[in-house]
Amino acid sequence: MRFAIVGAGAIGSLFGARLSLAGHDVVLTHRNRSIVRTIQKNGVSLRELDGTVSRVRVPVRKGPAKLSGTEVLIVAVKAYDTREVAESYRRLVPLETTILSLQNGLGNVETLRSRFRNDILAGSTTEGALQLAPGSLTHTGAGSTIIGALQPRNSGKASRINIAFNAAGFPTKTSSNILGVLWAKAIVNAAINPLTALTRLPNGALVKNAAIQEIALRVIDEGTLVSRAARIRLVGNPRKLWRRILLSTKTNKSSMLQDIERGKMTEIRQLNGAILSHGKKTHIKTPVNGILTKLVLALEESLKMTTPKA
Repeated sequence: MRFAIVGAGAIGSLFGARLSLAGHDVVLTHRNRSIVRTIQKNGVSLRELDGTVSRVRVPVRKGPAKLSGTEVLIVAVKAYDTREVAESYRRLVPLETTILSLQNGLGNVETLRSRFRNDILAGSTTEGALQLAPGSLTHTGAGSTIIGALQPRNSGKASRINIAFNAAGFPTKTSSNILGVLWAKAIVNAAINPLTALTRLPNGALVKNAAIQEIALRVIDEGTLVSRAARIRLVGNPRKLWRRILLSTKTNKSSMLQDIERGKMTEIRQLNGAILSHGKKTHIKTPVNGILTKLVLALEESLKMTTPKA
């Protein structure tokens, strides 16, 4: 298959390298010219869980780029960049191209559907990856990926991508209730990411701390109540999923912790902030999600004040 991936960060580069190794035609795009040049020069260096290192020559282009002939466009940017990506690519993506959102948070699919007439698929992955430098990453945790169509007529396309992902070494399955998958993942991430960002602890440490675990479970319970009020049927038990993910990614740094360490914006608005927003709409109180949202936003602001300007 011919894939284009918008976003050459950890997840985008991981999927790009693996799909390329599996024999698919892949091109990465990124808006930062310096990052594009680095990957063009050095390729993508991928260290796997067993310690083996592969250097993969994946074509990369400065985005936004015209994507003629692309069968599947994977959107792998941060959730807060989805609107900008949709605006900049809306006239560059052929109508026959299927768009797959492989992102964290809530609202991405809705944003893409509002800007494109293409068939839109949604996906969720628990694969762990740490980007050490542009084009250099470590696969830090084996996970699972779920993709699904928002409309039944697109289920065949989801099945084709499912086959490609599995062949590339990503355990993948399809779901007929992908919104339930996305909400469950967002609720679990809301109970992991901000807590790691605020405490600077790796994932596994959350399970061992009773006080943190109490906060996390309250976040999950609030999110579950909001999802019910929004008439979302969650896929899986978020409490069990929370524990399973943390135990399988003990040494991982969450994406939000990585962002804080780099002084970058986080996806708190699309996680806890989204639960808070949906709670207001459905008249469900979400005080713990509200507090975590404010704390992480304050942390972001403090980092802006202390990070030297380039």
